[in-house]
Formats: sequence, structure tokens, C-alpha cells
Amino acid sequence: MASSDESRKDGWLYFKQDPQLGEIRGLDPWAVENGIHLIRTEEDGAEGIMMIRNSNRQQYGTVHGGVLVAFADSIGGHSLIAHGKICVTQGSTVNFLRPAAGEYLVCKAKPLKVGKRICVVSVEQYNDRGDLVTTALFTFAVVEEVEPLILPPRHPGLRDL
Repeated sequence: MASSDESRKDGWLYFKQDPQLGEIRGLDPWAVENGIHLIRTEEDGAEGIMMIRNSNRQQYGTVHGGVLVAFADSIGGHSLIAHGKICVTQGSTVNFLRPAAGEYLVCKAKPLKVGKRICVVSVEQYNDRGDLVTTALFTFAVVEEVEPLILPPRHPGLRDL
């Protein structure tokens, strides 16, 4: 894992390099509107970044739990397009380990089982210092099979977060 100084630098370099990367790569408009951007999706998983804004903080100044779940759900679902699966969420379990604060969060999703009808994905979210904020397990129902789509990172420094 990159040091916290490197992670912080890479996150901002990524965002300043191309703040609309998620939109360019076809990530859903709701996610982009809420500061969620897809960095990569390959067979081993997907990664995304979410810029922390005032609009996604709750009254105590940290990111609202519902926003964290939506971020994990978005990146978890997109981890399956490299396998040619378009999915909807069937269920999830999220563990909140520490308050989410900082300038941005990174989400890493790893498919554990990719089936014909059901897929299971493990998701972890980290703050800009590299601290683990949440762990989650998502079950997705496959609604369509498509040609697999691989999106390698545009900013290679973020792959090792």
C-alpha cells in the first residue's frame, strides 16, 4: 500500500487530471453527480474514488452512512461489468469501522463469486490516509449479460491504494 502522503497526492492528481472520468467511462449519472468516480474495473475487481463534499456529510461532519453504502454499492456493482454482468443489488451487509472523514474516500470491490444469476462482491472503503472505514458484502442479481468491459486505470498510481 502507498504511504499516506503518496495516497493523498495520487488522489488529488487523479481528480485534477480528469474530474469527469467517471462520466466519461459510463458510470451512472447519479454517482457522478454525487462525486463518485470509477477508476478501474478489471476481472480482479473495481476501484472508485469519492470526493467528500459538504452535501454528503451528516450533522457531525463525517460522511453519512447512507452515502457510504451507495458508494460501496455503485463500485461493487461496476466490478461485475468486467465479467459481462449487469446487476441490481439483492442484499448487503455493511460494517462501519470508523467515521469517514478527509478529502476523499477510495472504494475497492472484489468479486468473490460470479454466477449465472447471483454474484457476491466484497467491498472495502478507505479514507485519504489509508485507514479502513467500512467493509461490506453485497449480493447482486444478474439482470443482463453483455460483452465484458475492462477499464484499466487512467491514473496508474491509484491502482495500489
